[in-house]
Order: sequence, then structure tokens, then C-alpha cells
Amino acid sequence: MKKNEPTVIIIILNYNGAPDTIDCLQSLLKISYPKYRVIIIDNDSSDDSFETIEQFLRFKSIDHLVSGHPEADKNMTDKLPFVTLIRNDKNGGYGYGNNVGIQYALENNADYVLILNNDTIVSPDFLEPLVQMCEDDDRIGIVTGKIYFHDRSDIIWFNGGKFNPYTAKVEHIHFNEKDVGQKAPGENTFISGCMWLIPRKVVENVGCLNEEYFMYVEDLEYCQRILNQGYTLKVCENSKLWHKVGSSSGGNFSKFSVFWMARNKVIFISTHVPKIYKFIAFLYLIVGNSIRWIKTNNFILLKTHIKGIIDGIKYVKL
Repeated sequence: MKKNEPTVIIIILNYNGAPDTIDCLQSLLKISYPKYRVIIIDNDSSDDSFETIEQFLRFKSIDHLVSGHPEADKNMTDKLPFVTLIRNDKNGGYGYGNNVGIQYALENNADYVLILNNDTIVSPDFLEPLVQMCEDDDRIGIVTGKIYFHDRSDIIWFNGGKFNPYTAKVEHIHFNEKDVGQKAPGENTFISGCMWLIPRKVVENVGCLNEEYFMYVEDLEYCQRILNQGYTLKVCENSKLWHKVGSSSGGNFSKFSVFWMARNKVIFISTHVPKIYKFIAFLYLIVGNSIRWIKTNNFILLKTHIKGIIDGIKYVKL
């Protein structure tokens, strides 16, 4: 191992998803990058996830620390074990949970923070090319890998992203295409939060995730802040992972996802979309998405969508 090898601390957020988290961890146990540690944040699961993960760590004799919220464990951070398992005192959402891990990682001298969805499986050599890309280009704010569907291992889920200010929607490049060597865009305006490698200096300059979003759109909001600071968003095609799409939220069209997507899009458009696009973006969000649910006779999701919009409007006090 090179003495100057950067330290990567990998953050996995768990909420009622112990089987997925354990699968993800088992894939990380096989990776070839020598200098990394893992922090698993349990976001106050309502099931026995925390105990199940702890039992797995003990059964496999994995060097680990079981911790409460890190604010209460400052004296335990002198030597970080291979896995630190932290139980949050509340489910504060995606941003809150990952921010606990980010802050803990920075306190423990991480050169890079890697945020990884618990419903992913990584290839053994996924990390080296990500780190090398960042080491070679100090303009990079976030780099991710080429992400495939878990149940269709050669079908691309994400290979770069574009943000459309007219609709406030994002596009996954090469989505649902069979991988035949497609190249990722050189420049991106969105990177899925499924997996991010972020240099320490970027987090220190840009800050942590926006906890007000709870779930959905916070990845878009963070990417926007990254770009506003002059950094770039990249995809490393030599880094591969597989995503169990939708397993953390009940699918793309659950009441949970529809509500939070509508609410947070209102907040995002209000704060980040340029004025010349705001009206069109709001019109698309309110009318365009409502038409979708009307056409499919899904009036439950229509009601949920409208409720999310109203909640977002109340939040930003339009």
C-alpha cells in the first residue's frame, strides 16, 4: 500500500433495509482499494435493522464499533475501525442521515467521502478509478461510476445526467440501454445520488446536503451548489455498480415518492431555477404531472401530487 494513498470513508444510509445494506457491505468487503473504511448510518429504523446489521458484523468477525449518535462519541474517534455502525436518534431523511456520516468521516481525516446507496452492489475494482480521476483533476466536485440495473446487469441505469431548467427534470444518459460501450458525457449538470465520490475540500467549500428536502431532489440541489462553486460533475466508466432501483422508497410512483418529489421540486424551482425559466418550470410541474395522473385515472396519486405542491408552496411562502 502506498503511503500517500488517499483515505476513502464510505457512507451507507440504512432505513428498514438491513438485507440490502448487508448485501452492499458484502460487496465492499471484496474491493481491491486498500485504504478505506465504512460508516453505516441507521436512520432510526422502525424494524430490527440495526440489530440485524450488528449481528452480521459480529457473526463475520468484522472489526467494528457500535455507536450512538457521533456527537456523543467524540472520544471514540481516535482510531476508526473497519465498520462504524451508528444509530441516529431520529429519521431525519436522506440529507440528515448522510450528513451525520459526512461529519463523522471528516472528523476522522477522510480525504474522500463516498456516499453509497444501500441498495447497490459494487464491482471489486470500482474505487481505484474514481479516486484516480479526482487525483488527476482538482476541478472535480463529484464523480460517480457507470450504474446498471441490478436485475438486468448489462442494462444501463445511469451514465451521466442533464438538468432541464424548463421542466426542472433530470435525464439519465443512456437510460435503459444495453451497454455496448457508450461513453459518458464530458460535462454533466446532474449526478444521481446513488453513488458520489466527493473530495474533502469540496465538502468543506460547498457544505453538506440540504436536510430540508428529506427525500428526493436533494441530489439535484447539491449538484447545483457544486456547479455554482465552479466544480465539475463527472462519470468514470471504468467504475461499475448495480442498483436495485426503487427498493428504498417503494418504487417511483408510491405515494411517498410522489409527495416528496412534488414538494421538493417546488422548493428547488423557487431557489435554484433562473427567473426566466421559473414560470415554465412551475407550469410543467403543476399541470404536466397532474395530467399524467388524470390520464391514468390514478386520482390517489393526483391528490398526493397536489398535496406535495401545496406543502412546498407553504414552505417557501410564495
